[in-house]
Amino acid sequence: MIGHPKAAAASVSAALCLSLALLLLPGGQAPAEEWNFYMHQSAPNFATSRGAKMFTEEIEKATGGELKVRLHLAGTLQISASNVTQAVGGNVVQVGDDLFNSGNIAVAGIPRLPMLIQSYEDFAKADAVLVPYIEKAFAQKGSTVLASYTYPLQFMWGRKKLGSLDDIKGMKLRVAQPEQGEFVRRFGGTSITMSAPEVPSALDRGVVDGIFTAGVGAVLWKDLLKYGYVLIVNVNNSYFIANTEAYKKLTPDLQGKLRKVAEETARWDQDTMKKEEAESVQVLRSAGYTFTDAKPQEVARAVDTMKPYWDEWAKSRGPDVVEALGKVRTALGR
Repeated sequence: MIGHPKAAAASVSAALCLSLALLLLPGGQAPAEEWNFYMHQSAPNFATSRGAKMFTEEIEKATGGELKVRLHLAGTLQISASNVTQAVGGNVVQVGDDLFNSGNIAVAGIPRLPMLIQSYEDFAKADAVLVPYIEKAFAQKGSTVLASYTYPLQFMWGRKKLGSLDDIKGMKLRVAQPEQGEFVRRFGGTSITMSAPEVPSALDRGVVDGIFTAGVGAVLWKDLLKYGYVLIVNVNNSYFIANTEAYKKLTPDLQGKLRKVAEETARWDQDTMKKEEAESVQVLRSAGYTFTDAKPQEVARAVDTMKPYWDEWAKSRGPDVVEALGKVRTALGR
């Protein structure tokens, strides 16, 4: 005997509901989306590493566990810190904090041009102008930009007298990027590239006479340096990026929460490092360092010396970079 059609339909509906309920177990929750996050910094106690840990905790909290992100500090996966762009774009990891980006994203190198950015206010103006260019460039590499920030302002530190542009002549200075190297060359010095672990022995043996870094970096080697020449040369800008394919699979609600947490973390990173920078400089002053603030005429001389390089650099990287640099210079009045 065949049952009543309505009863049969009700039975099928009940079965479907039961199946869906089982899929949502445990606790009636949909399975969490699980991502991996690669961080360019290896030291767990450094501000940006602490920020990265906070980012993963806040994501889980903000999404009620719907999105979980596992943190991997630099060196814990077989990914170079200079290859975060490729790792995220290729979905090897789904999110990254990409500091060593300028070799992969040409337009991201603009804030690193020597003497273009001289304050946090300058960075904010340049960063706002660069948003569409940065987003387009990362999109072409398979990533979506979530937030941006900068490390503390970079200047020069020496183991021997360094208190003017003229003192650079004949000095061997460790640089973190080619743009800093060009600055050194144009003032008669020799630039040397080496990894951070090599710096202490190089300073100790006189292989290098000084370095470019912020106070939070110099304090690591405070027994090997004596002079700080406070001429703001450039900044190191970093970006929180997500794999675009993975990002698009998230609901609009999760996308919004992810972006909000990334923006809040980026602000925390920048503000925290700025505070710790001031504390580090005070430690170095107490240790007997000689600090020299660059005179306005020296700042002007450095800017005038580097302006031709800005244009050469941009032209070698294509019309988008030339256009973006022009807009940044207009915003900064340089």
